[in-house]
Amino acid sequence: MGFIDKIKNGITEHLPGIRRPDKYSLYDLFMNEYGWSFTTPDKHTGDLHTYYQAFEKNVWVRRCCMVICDEMLAPGFQINNPHQNNVNFERVNYLTDLFNAPGGKYAEDTFSSLIKQIVPSFKVTGDAFIEVNHDELFDNIPNGFRFIPTEMMGYNYEQDAWGLRNTEHIFEPENLIHIYEPKIQIRGSKWGTSLIDTISMNITLEVLGLNHNKDVFENHGLDPRAVLSFDKDLKPQYVTENITRLKNQKNKKGIITGQGINYQQTNNSNKDMEFLELIRYSRDCIITMFGVPPAKVDIIETGNLGTGTGESQDKNFAKVINSNCRVIEDAFNKNLGRSGFQEIFEFIREDHENKLNRAEIEDKQLRNGSTYINEVRSGYGLEPVDWGNVPMNYSQFALATTPENIEESTLITPTENENKNLEKALIMERLNKGY
Repeated sequence: MGFIDKIKNGITEHLPGIRRPDKYSLYDLFMNEYGWSFTTPDKHTGDLHTYYQAFEKNVWVRRCCMVICDEMLAPGFQINNPHQNNVNFERVNYLTDLFNAPGGKYAEDTFSSLIKQIVPSFKVTGDAFIEVNHDELFDNIPNGFRFIPTEMMGYNYEQDAWGLRNTEHIFEPENLIHIYEPKIQIRGSKWGTSLIDTISMNITLEVLGLNHNKDVFENHGLDPRAVLSFDKDLKPQYVTENITRLKNQKNKKGIITGQGINYQQTNNSNKDMEFLELIRYSRDCIITMFGVPPAKVDIIETGNLGTGTGESQDKNFAKVINSNCRVIEDAFNKNLGRSGFQEIFEFIREDHENKLNRAEIEDKQLRNGSTYINEVRSGYGLEPVDWGNVPMNYSQFALATTPENIEESTLITPTENENKNLEKALIMERLNKGY
């Protein structure tokens, strides 16, 4: 073995139990000395109010958030341990109950209500905060989650920790989950960036257009239907009397009067405001920013909004949903890992095509003996079976021939109907129970 190989083997044999990259980081060394010059105050409450108004008042912003929530919640979630074949059902059941009732058995909070708070806060304000409560009697095991509105949170740069705004209450790292859209700039990088900042001008144009048209409708319109002219040689008193008489008629559309000009009939122009075009433009920018296909927000204009079939749009939107799911999963699983859990929280991705592919691949692996029944069952959170720890011989549907079970393997000779029933039962169990 060469000298370099010995060094490499020595490195791999002494791996750190806990990684601390900040200890050797030049960037962290610089920030520790000069980071004060880049600090920024907490998010302004006025900005947060604007974000909330955009969510509450703009139909497209709210609808996009609702669609993302619905797509994430519909398939449900699961607790899984991908690193072990044997499932610890006690721990899985505890974590399942923890997520189903994040506020405890007697609180109104549910998994769906928690997600419907996290996703809009994450997408609209750029930040979502969840407090993690621990049970001190049972080794500080997490026993509850509570959503904290963004306007209540602040960052304490002196203690380098999050806390309640304008108070001395500081959260320990294991007591807080922060889900956010990260910034690419150093200033204010502790906070996430809001999608509303990118589309704020579009929302503002829509609001101004709505307010303008609202004023027009309340004023019964402001465009005159005709111009009435008086001869320029008429006495002003005569003109004033006619104007007074016309005003008394209370013509809702109004008449423009003048002296020394001609009568002219006026018409409405389709390009006066282009209000509908403005609304559509604002809507398109919003749903594009959220990555939601038009059909998902009940827009039936496939010729104008997006191309491709509905299947291709569903696949693209599935990537958006998977990305959002992954961000939330990573934040929760990192916190669970700090408490010693090897189990992970996962949203179930509703993808029937992948289900079928997975079932077919697993069936081939079982047939060629490269995997065991219990290995497949563990991937679906199912309990192991006594006969599932050895390869299967699918030519006879018996245990693979070994010195220990050669007599048993030669005795098992199921009929053709039994073979078909066993195949069907195995596939149905994967498809139904696993998801």
